Amino acid sequence: MTAGTVSRRQFIEVLLLLIGPGAGDDYLLHNGISRWFPSSLSCPATHKDNTFPQLLLLIEFAHDAADRIYKAIVASADGTPALRPLLRPYDTIGSTRYVDFDTTKAVYPTDPAKCHISHVVADTGSWEQKLAQALEEMPEVACYVKNQGLNFTIPYTLNGEDRQYYPDFIARIGDLTLIIEVSGEARKDKAAKVSTARTLWVPAVNNHGGFGRWAFVEVTDPWDAQRTIRAAVAGVTAGAGV
Repeated sequence: MTAGTVSRRQFIEVLLLLIGPGAGDDYLLHNGISRWFPSSLSCPATHKDNTFPQLLLLIEFAHDAADRIYKAIVASADGTPALRPLLRPYDTIGSTRYVDFDTTKAVYPTDPAKCHISHVVADTGSWEQKLAQALEEMPEVACYVKNQGLNFTIPYTLNGEDRQYYPDFIARIGDLTLIIEVSGEARKDKAAKVSTARTLWVPAVNNHGGFGRWAFVEVTDPWDAQRTIRAAVAGVTAGAGV
């Protein structure tokens, strides 16, 4: 069985049978699961000194381990692309045309030549505002939007629970649609979102072929966003990915 021949949920269910509460310690330690620890698995959050693999018997850590193993296999798999998106039966394609909402948050007025939405809603004191300014100043950016009221989501899992990730920005650069995430402090949920978008969602949509080319970039410093975005786009153009 490979990650490419079954769905993510099926694959993780099988792994949970191997590393979950129903598996004994001997089975966990002597049937190949432990070989992933040094290279692609941290337990529970980081594989620190004297961490016991038996912690995987806690279901939260088992889900986390299974999810990391799946993503590691998908990211390293060679051969014919196998990831495909599961499209919603309704509202498959969204549009800024239908965005209409009220907010009490701080806002940044946008350039109508670059953004169809009149304002960027800020979740922080300056990060979203600075990124919007950076995008408007980039001549290669045809248009952009803050993902507020657009309802563009990427499904992901955290500790075995299904969740929805709302990326921060979407920008159009040439024929590339770029998802941009503005990241502050490192958090487990943010890492899961970024990993899912980069490793699963973007490859699946690109393999579909019906929605153009997509890529993902994480911006950790909005004051250096232009350099980060240009490096990411250059990597995609060169076939290196992001």
